[in-house]
Amino acid sequence: MRSDEREFLIDGTDWKIPSKGLDGFGSYENDITTVDNAVGDGGIIVSDRIAPKDRTVTAISRNPYLNDVLRKSAISFFNPKFDYKMYITYMGITRWVKGKIYKFSIPAQNVNRVMEMNITLLSPNPFFKSYDNFGKNIASVVGMCGFPYLCSITSGTPKGITGGKFNFAKKVLLDNDGDVDTYCKAVISANGDVVNPKIIINDNYVRVLDNMKANDVIIIDFTQNPPTVKKNGVNFIGHCDRTSAFDDMQLPVGSSEVSFDADTGSNLMNVSIYYNKLYGAI
Repeated sequence: MRSDEREFLIDGTDWKIPSKGLDGFGSYENDITTVDNAVGDGGIIVSDRIAPKDRTVTAISRNPYLNDVLRKSAISFFNPKFDYKMYITYMGITRWVKGKIYKFSIPAQNVNRVMEMNITLLSPNPFFKSYDNFGKNIASVVGMCGFPYLCSITSGTPKGITGGKFNFAKKVLLDNDGDVDTYCKAVISANGDVVNPKIIINDNYVRVLDNMKANDVIIIDFTQNPPTVKKNGVNFIGHCDRTSAFDDMQLPVGSSEVSFDADTGSNLMNVSIYYNKLYGAI
């Protein structure tokens, strides 16, 4: 998918991926920096990181009679001036990665034969993301039954039937079974007056100093580098409490407790958390 929402599909209809048509999808490189010991053998590791990653898709045309149309369409779509999201489904699992066109080739050969195309995407963030962003409203009301609902009070239901359940604890456990730690985006909306809303992940928090009114929306996006805070679409990061721990607001592998609060009006907050699990390879 291109940044202007145009899509290019390789699904075996016009183009197909041969058996060895994916390069770099099952591996990644660890960029390790070492310094030699001043005395003795060996050295020490001073830094390590997962480097940006390029991945290549090779596709071949299915119908040589359409090569002219397919070629023009591909050259038009794969433009180095755009950003791209590449979705890949392998063994029934779909993941995606974002990047720029690093290399593209579709050789000018006999147009009446099978045509080959190579697309290389360079991803500054090398990790694949889960297809689902696992959006969850921490303050949601959990529906238990629909109305009208006819029931009788019996010995098994002496107190009646629960119509809905509110999360008064204002917290939820989020599971990250990806390969590495990940970050989330928090969307806070107000149903009334809310003073100084706060998002808490485990023992760390970000607090926004603001008097929210009904229908105000604050988005705290920890997935961006650097993180962003916007109120009603306008940059609002200057209104954060100085003790806010932006660098520590991550979801480690395993379970994390995510919660919210406010000086007043926490019962008037809706808070949705969105996050993608990250994977080194497919």
